[in-house]
Amino acid sequence: MLALWNIIITLCWPLLYFYRPFRGTIGKRLGGFDLGSYNPGAAELKVLINAVSAGEVAAAAPFIRELLRARPQAQVVVLTTTDSGQAMAREKLGSMISLLAYFPLADLPFVVRRYLERLKPDLYVTLEAELWPNIMNACQRRGIPVAQLNARIYLHNKAGWRGRLHRRLYALTDRIVCQSEQQRENFIAFGVSADKLVVSGNTKFDIAVEEWDGERLAERRRRYGAGAGRLLVAGSTHEGEEELLLDALKRLRNYQRVKLIVAPRHIERAEEVMQLSRERGLTAELLSNARTDSPWDVLVVDSYGLLVDCYRLADVVVMGGTFHPKVGGHNLLEATALGQPVLVGPHTFSITAQLAMLRAVDGVLEVPDGEALTAELKRLLGDDALGRQIGRAARQATEANRGAAERAVKYVLELLPR
Repeated sequence: MLALWNIIITLCWPLLYFYRPFRGTIGKRLGGFDLGSYNPGAAELKVLINAVSAGEVAAAAPFIRELLRARPQAQVVVLTTTDSGQAMAREKLGSMISLLAYFPLADLPFVVRRYLERLKPDLYVTLEAELWPNIMNACQRRGIPVAQLNARIYLHNKAGWRGRLHRRLYALTDRIVCQSEQQRENFIAFGVSADKLVVSGNTKFDIAVEEWDGERLAERRRRYGAGAGRLLVAGSTHEGEEELLLDALKRLRNYQRVKLIVAPRHIERAEEVMQLSRERGLTAELLSNARTDSPWDVLVVDSYGLLVDCYRLADVVVMGGTFHPKVGGHNLLEATALGQPVLVGPHTFSITAQLAMLRAVDGVLEVPDGEALTAELKRLLGDDALGRQIGRAARQATEANRGAAERAVKYVLELLPR
């Protein structure tokens, strides 16, 4: 199966030169990057972390912070596949890491060898469900332990060849650090040896959120031209979801002053969202152009790294991906850690553990479809006490589940020779 995969990607990888998100970075993805301050010959622990995109970077950040607390001299290399991951890593990780680079292009065998020869890691950590056969196989052959952090598995799509492939990939891991006890049981049901499995909890619960006082919040509202009305913030939205939100905004504006900040999951869609807003007679502005006197109804986030700051300003947060049947939601914890009331749609299969925790304390609002969205937003915006109650319960539950990153570091470091 690995041989077939390698034949396919070896024949097809030149087509990636025409793949728009990779334009201008192919050389770096082939291993042509500067090592900067990273020293592959140093005796200290060298950890290679595959964080893929923005969501995985959010999960990796608390782990890296705790890792450096346990091993202050360690060198950490973070790899991402997407530009959003690069931007998030620069913002959240900064000086904590020794090197930020792209993941080896398409997991090509010769590129993987080049990376490992240049970086000489002592440990490879991959996030959530990101399993790439060549880099994991190469690490195993070189005696580099492989750990899967914040691990999760869904059994509904693991039949036939897909199941065989995943069993082979899990055989290449030395430790699977699960994000919940339920996920551990899922791995066992799939046939993964219990000896490999441990439970740390979800490291995203350990998000470090800076506190802003009222003056700073007011200043940011003025800077964005948000005014004094109510503010909805929709985070990590996908195609088809913005239409639901914009239609709901039009209806809500019949009752009260309300504006919408929308952050597309992929910021290259910002102009598309602007056009959707104009088609509905709404005044739209890009966040990068926003000024104190900008007269917008819809503010479209067109830069990475600003989502949490937008959440701070919200009266209600609507989580993107939960109205898209193929996405299933994105990380709720950046909003709940701020004590913001969060509303989700019917598609939440990617955030089941987070949602179960919030449901247990009445810390989230759920709507069955886009038609119910307007009514629920109207109810929440009209009841400040309800919003505060939901947000407070969500924040307390989020804080009560912290400590996963410290446990994950302990389990991962156990893989190293004593």
